[in-house]
Amino acid sequence: MSKFVLSVIGKDKPGILAKISTILFTHGCNIEDVSQTILQTEFASIFIVLNPDEHPLGEIGRSLNEALEGMELSAHLRPMAATAPAPVAATQPFVITTRGVDKPGTIAAVTGAIASLSCNVANFRAIITQDEGVDEMIMIFEVDLPEGVEHRNLRRVMQDICSAKGLDVSVQHRDIFETIHRV
Repeated sequence: MSKFVLSVIGKDKPGILAKISTILFTHGCNIEDVSQTILQTEFASIFIVLNPDEHPLGEIGRSLNEALEGMELSAHLRPMAATAPAPVAATQPFVITTRGVDKPGTIAAVTGAIASLSCNVANFRAIITQDEGVDEMIMIFEVDLPEGVEHRNLRRVMQDICSAKGLDVSVQHRDIFETIHRV
């Protein structure tokens, strides 16, 4: 059995997931994992799809793109590597939130600081809001801090980079973040 990765982007509108899942079903495929979001007016999704009958990806891709073209969407498929899962390194989950005026290079600087500690970003969201006519950006990162990297070091690095960029920052263990933000 083979798997493939499907990404779909384009204008958001009702019925996108229904159309995609129906086409995949008609090709004998099963969606194993999906992440979907709407960014302003744009739909973006990524699927991990099981293709047990190994239908040609070109055929599945043509069916998807023909159906989605009229919806102003496009699909891209690629085979998923059939490698054994990498050993999972011990990590601790942290949530980093920042807030400040939106400036070019902010995301690059913050993600560069996160990468400098070998942290993996598991989830990321950036939201632009207006405050008195000024674009303000809120960023939320869920990161995996490798064992052996002190959480104090993560806090220090984030304070340094965020201070230089004029951002407020909070670094919390995910369990604490979720407890504080529980509704």
